[in-house]
Amino acid sequence: MNTSMEQCDKRDKHGKCNKGVARRFLEETQNRNREAAYAELCTADYLEHDPSMPRQTVGLAEATQVYRELIAAFGLRHTAESLIAEGDLASARFTVRGRHTGEYRGNPPSGRSFEATGQITLRCDEGKIAETWINWDLPGALEQLRPGPGEAGTPSAGRERP
Repeated sequence: MNTSMEQCDKRDKHGKCNKGVARRFLEETQNRNREAAYAELCTADYLEHDPSMPRQTVGLAEATQVYRELIAAFGLRHTAESLIAEGDLASARFTVRGRHTGEYRGNPPSGRSFEATGQITLRCDEGKIAETWINWDLPGALEQLRPGPGEAGTPSAGRERP
């Protein structure tokens, strides 16, 4: 981790949400693993609001589990395209990329890649992330994994989508 990001993280421990914490969470920390970021950067009573989740609002354990499944299936990589922070909130526009290398919701790996966009707002409490609101184009990402007309392959058009 670079020194300026480390200083940014240490500078604000009084409820404000800084760009360093938001970027580390979004881009999965130094080792590109948001599972570790959930444990390190989030409060114990963290809440995640995401319409692509099995339930729209989940706690820390369920958010970590769902992310673990997404990483296993797609090897996701997030990139913050723009990031702002004020008070206890930070917000970012991001791009997420992945390749379908593991089973996801009954669909065997297709080997296809995707790119989708999203937006996240984070609320911090005492320098840790207490709540996030995430919207990303999971249906659009899954659509990119489907075979084109006349192509054989998976996932099939008749299978359930999130």
